[in-house]
Amino acid sequence: MKETSLKTLKIFVRSITALAFALFTAYQIYMALKTDVGLYGRIIGIVCYTFLAAASVFSLIHQRGIRILRSVLFVAGLAGLFFMRLLSVARVFGALDFSFFPSVLNCSEYLASQLGTLVLLLYYLAVRTNKYIKNKRRVTIIMMIFVIAFFGLGLISEWTLRAKYGYNIDSTLQLTLISRVVYFCGFALTALNFMLPPTKVESEAEQYIIKEQSEAEILVSSSDENRNHPAHDKKRNPTLDDANIILNTVNSGRSRSHGERKRSPVLDEADIILDPAQTTRPHSHGEKKRSPVLDDADIVFSDTDNIHSKKHNR
Repeated sequence: MKETSLKTLKIFVRSITALAFALFTAYQIYMALKTDVGLYGRIIGIVCYTFLAAASVFSLIHQRGIRILRSVLFVAGLAGLFFMRLLSVARVFGALDFSFFPSVLNCSEYLASQLGTLVLLLYYLAVRTNKYIKNKRRVTIIMMIFVIAFFGLGLISEWTLRAKYGYNIDSTLQLTLISRVVYFCGFALTALNFMLPPTKVESEAEQYIIKEQSEAEILVSSSDENRNHPAHDKKRNPTLDDANIILNTVNSGRSRSHGERKRSPVLDEADIILDPAQTTRPHSHGEKKRSPVLDDADIVFSDTDNIHSKKHNR
């Protein structure tokens, strides 16, 4: 089913549901003004059916505050109807006589309406608002089928009881039968609305995930910009700098002419490596002074080279 067709179907079902509950509420108001029989029960019923009609109207509005109000009204209406009818359980079962078929029909209509209302209430409280139930759609379909079946059984029992036996007729037979059809349509269409597949609207969890992903992307992009910014450049490793100096010194020593006396690259590297350490570490008293013997040896070697050079020249 296409998304637009599904939305149109949902709007149609919810509108008919709201109209059905509004019409049945108007019928109860009409009967309360016309007769005093069961006046208090009718007044409670009028309040409950008004809640259900308002909840059906609010289901057409997709706003968070309206949704909360709709849930409160729907639960209050169902709970009010269930507990109001629960007060009549002794009278209904007390008049039950299996040899008298109208009493059986009256009892079956009572049980069917109560069970349908109870399943609908439990579904809304325990299943629809629970995000951790697996296969929620399958559970929804099964429970709503039971709801429609219970209210359908109640409709058949009421029609048979009123049309065939003439019991529990409010004003006229036609108006009473029409009111029971409207009553059935209100609850059956409510169950059908819950059975329809949800539209592609992002849930709160999905919106939270998308928000977290966007924030993560912003953090990554900002960190990349910080890396490219010169103010955030890391300092060069002095060890690597020394290694570059060593390589440069060795290469420069190799590029000299053959006539020049080359210094040992080991000594050059040692001098370069020791120089940064000497500049960074303070001279302690425990450092050994340079041996004068080595200095004299350098002088002796240099003088010897000069003597040999003079003899060669002579």
